[in-house]
Amino acid sequence: MRSLRRIGGWTGGALISGLFTVFAMAASPPEGSRPFLPPVVEMGVGGAPASPSREVLADLLQQIELLQTEIRNLRGQVEVQAHEIDRLKARQRELLADIDRRVTEMERRGTAAAPSVAAPTTEKLITTAVSAPEQQDYDAAFTLMKQGYYERAAKGFRDFIAQYPQSELRDNAQYWLGEAFYVVRNYRQAIEEFRKVFVDFPKSPKAPDALLKTGYSYHELARDFDQAQKREEAGRKRPAELKRLKDEGRVAWEQAREHLSQVVTRYPGVPAAKSAEQRLASFKKEGS
Repeated sequence: MRSLRRIGGWTGGALISGLFTVFAMAASPPEGSRPFLPPVVEMGVGGAPASPSREVLADLLQQIELLQTEIRNLRGQVEVQAHEIDRLKARQRELLADIDRRVTEMERRGTAAAPSVAAPTTEKLITTAVSAPEQQDYDAAFTLMKQGYYERAAKGFRDFIAQYPQSELRDNAQYWLGEAFYVVRNYRQAIEEFRKVFVDFPKSPKAPDALLKTGYSYHELARDFDQAQKREEAGRKRPAELKRLKDEGRVAWEQAREHLSQVVTRYPGVPAAKSAEQRLASFKKEGS
């Protein structure tokens, strides 16, 4: 009997000592290691570990699927945003280079025309001379354009066209009106304004550039439709909306290709034609 008591006392002491050891290890884990905790096991009938129910497993699987779907959607949005940022950066560089080239061209034309305007012997030059108020109003709108006040510049060029319908600067003003809308990504309005240049002033030096920018505007519209289609496919997936985006995107791509091809055909050898060829070549990379 005494032996049994000794064994029982020894066993109980060992058990208590072991528990203290476990708690001590959990309370002060080695540096740089995770805390050691004994596993928590739910016990079933008869002391055996209980298996998770089917409902619990189904709920876990559903949560995993939802998380995977959300990750895919987020990944797609990140890719779309990254592409959009790259496109905006490229368009900004292209726009700045284009504006710089146009300004240089205008300054060169103005310098070359100054001596001729002063000559009083040519009737044609007298009739086509730009009055001081015209030049002042035009320069004011163009200054707003260069400073980045595109909405105010658009109003200035529109007012100029209405006030001076016979001005020799009307084709230039019409072109820059389209450019003001193009910069702020109002491509539909930009197309309408650019079209007036090469339709109403087919012999204007701005006609090739206006036709080029019309093709650019359709290209940007096509890209916007493609991005909207991707967002729709990753989100609500409305069949009618998807069909509309696909149809309008296809028309925009066709119009972009058509107008850029016209630049190459109608104005061979000019800088606008070279730019059109480069943009058409980029269509192959975009898979369009």
